[in-house]
Amino acid sequence: MTSAQQQATLTGTGCDVAFDNLTSQLYATDASIYQIEPVGVAFPRNARQASAIIEAAAQTGIPVTPRGAGTGLVGGAIGDGLVIDFSRHNRQISDLDPERRTVRVGPGVILDHLNNFLRPQGFCFGPDVATSSRATLGGMIANNSSGSHTPVYGTTADHVSEL
Repeated sequence: MTSAQQQATLTGTGCDVAFDNLTSQLYATDASIYQIEPVGVAFPRNARQASAIIEAAAQTGIPVTPRGAGTGLVGGAIGDGLVIDFSRHNRQISDLDPERRTVRVGPGVILDHLNNFLRPQGFCFGPDVATSSRATLGGMIANNSSGSHTPVYGTTADHVSEL
């Protein structure tokens, strides 16, 4: 459990942070067989809050685990430190540039939502994970996700131009 001083430092960032038992239990699992209870869960609304909460966790010595939808099968979305949930917020899709074939997305954007946005322009995001209705782009980047069409489209890393 975190100390009162660590909790105060984390909550002082302005980012929503939960330390209650129910939230910890909900975020102790993902689609894997593993279960690790975090000390808390943060829900940043933007990059500024994400940066502040990560910096505060580093100052207090609490490890950080970024999390998308938790659809990975190897336990990458769970940890005993501070889980940072990017799926609740950060779902913006903007700056589509058809000529450069780029689009800016938040880490909480769900793959199917991105492809629905791109489809009228004749584009799609190539990596086709089985959990596309739930998988977030942030989680796909963290895992370098692929799918059954990897020989044609490559992996997620092949489609990221900047972070």
